[in-house]
Amino acid sequence: MNAPAFKYKGLLTFLLATFFIFFLYGNDTFAQAVQRFRTYTHEVSGKLPETVDTIIAGKVIYEKKCYYCHGINGDGNGSVSPRLDPKPRDFTTNEYKIRSTQLGELPTDEDIFRIITSGIEGTAMPSWKTLSKEDRWQVINYIKTFNKGFLNNKGEEFKIAKRIPETSETIKRGEKLFREAKCFLCHGNKGRGDGKITVTMNTEWNMPYKARDLTKRWLFKGGNSTGEIYRTISTGFNMTPMGTYKEYLSDEDRWCLAHYVRSISHEIKSKVVIESELTEGEIPFSPDDSLWINAESSEIPLAGQILIQPGLWNPSIDSVMIRSLYNRDNIAFLIEWNDRTNRQVEAFTDAIALEFPVKIPEGTRKPSFAMGDSGKQVHILRWEAYQSDLKSALPASKEEGTEQENTKEKTGRNQIVIDEYNARGHKAIKKQPAESQITSGIGQWKDGRWRVLIKRPLFSADRNDTPFEKGKLIPLALAAWDGSNGEYGRLKSISPWYYITLKTPTSYPVYGYIMIAIIIGVSVELFFVARYRRRATA
Repeated sequence: MNAPAFKYKGLLTFLLATFFIFFLYGNDTFAQAVQRFRTYTHEVSGKLPETVDTIIAGKVIYEKKCYYCHGINGDGNGSVSPRLDPKPRDFTTNEYKIRSTQLGELPTDEDIFRIITSGIEGTAMPSWKTLSKEDRWQVINYIKTFNKGFLNNKGEEFKIAKRIPETSETIKRGEKLFREAKCFLCHGNKGRGDGKITVTMNTEWNMPYKARDLTKRWLFKGGNSTGEIYRTISTGFNMTPMGTYKEYLSDEDRWCLAHYVRSISHEIKSKVVIESELTEGEIPFSPDDSLWINAESSEIPLAGQILIQPGLWNPSIDSVMIRSLYNRDNIAFLIEWNDRTNRQVEAFTDAIALEFPVKIPEGTRKPSFAMGDSGKQVHILRWEAYQSDLKSALPASKEEGTEQENTKEKTGRNQIVIDEYNARGHKAIKKQPAESQITSGIGQWKDGRWRVLIKRPLFSADRNDTPFEKGKLIPLALAAWDGSNGEYGRLKSISPWYYITLKTPTSYPVYGYIMIAIIIGVSVELFFVARYRRRATA
C-alpha cells in the first residue's frame, strides 16, 4: 500500500528529509531513520466490524493513499507500479506473502493490520502508522472486497512450537540443515542471496527473482527475531520459491535453522565520521591482510538516485562497508558490498565511486553530494569491474613496471588505474588527463560479495585533486552501480555526505606528561591537606 508520496516530488522530499535527519542526529541515526518502520509490530487492537459504512470509509482512504501503487481495482497495476521492484501486492489473488497462516491460505485480518502498520522490508511499502487505527481497519475492510475468498476465510494463525534455546550446538545444527535443506541454492553459500537457482528464475512479472540477503537483518520480511524467522520457515511465502518447511523439518530443526539464519545476519551500524587508521609500513594491497581485517569499519546505507532524471527506483545495492588506512605517503580505502551476480559487459558493469570536495570546506557549506555544483568542484575516484577484468586478464608488461607485476604475484589480480574525474554538477563532468591518473586499485568478487581496494597519494601536484590533510574532516560520498540490474550513468545508488578523518594516535610521551601532571596535582593536594591538619591539631 503506497501513497502519493511516492510520486517524484514525494520521493525527493522523503530522501532529503532522511538525509536531514541523518545530519541532525549523527551516529547510527541514518539507518534508524530509514528503517524505523521496518520493526515488525505484533500489536493489534481496535478492530472494526465489516459494515457498509466502514467499507465506504475505507474506499475513500484507499483512493487517496493506496491506488497509486495497488491500482484502483486492487490488482497491483497502479500508475507507479512499472517502476517498482518487487511489484505492489495484487489484492485480487491469494499472493499475500507475510502471514501467520499456512502456505496458500489468505492472511488473517490481524496479519494485514500488522503489515499496514509495519511496512514491508525491501519494498516501496512504507509503514502506515500515520493513519489512525480506525482508518487502518477501514482500509482493511475495503481491500478485502477485492477477493471473494475473504468471505469464507477461516485461516487460523500458525502456532509456534516450544522454542529451542540458542547455543553453539543448535547454530551448528542449523548450519548443517541449511545445506541439507538446499537453502544455499537460492540464498547462496554465505546467505548473500547469490544462489545458483536465483539467477535462473523469474517472478510472475517476468522479472529476475531475488532471494533474500540473509546477512542483512534489517531487510527481513515479517520481522527479524528468531521467532519471526521460525514462522517464515514454517509458513513460507505465497507465490514464491520460498515454500513451507513445516512438513520437511521438525519443530526442533526449524528452530535450529532459525538460530543459524539469525547468527549470520547483522544490524546496520553507520558512523558519520570514518577514521582512517595510521600504519607505519606499506599499506597492504590484499583485502585478506590482518591490517584490513582489524581496521574499524562503517556500513553506509545507499538509496536510489532520484534527484536527477533518469532516476533509479529499484536499486540493487542498499549499503556498502568501508574501511580506510593511511601512511606518510598514501591513503587507501577498502569498500565491500553484496552483489548476487558477477556478469559484466561494457555497457552495464559493476562499479563504485568515491567523491570528495576538491577544496575541503571549513564550515558546513559543502558541494552537492550529487556530483558537486557550479561553485564547488568535486574529485571522483571510480573503479569499474569491466575494466578490471580486462586489465587483469592481460599479462603484466615490462613497461608497466615491477610494482604491477609484484601486485599480481601477491593478489592474483593486476593493479589497475582508477579513473579520476572532476565534476561541477552532473552536466559538467570531465575525466582528468592521463598524467593526473595516479590512483590504483583491485577488485575481487567471491561468494556474492565485491571487495574493492583503492589507493592514492595523500597529496598531489594537481590542484584538482583532494588533499588528505590530518586534522581535517573531509566530506566523503559514495555511488555504486550493479551492472546486472541495468545500472549505469545516473542509474545508481548514492549516499549523502559522510566524513573521513586521518586518525592520529596519541603518543606515549603525552600519556607520560598526563601521569606526571596527575602525580604533581595529587602531591600538592596532599601537602596542603597535611598542613591544614597540623594546624588544626595545634
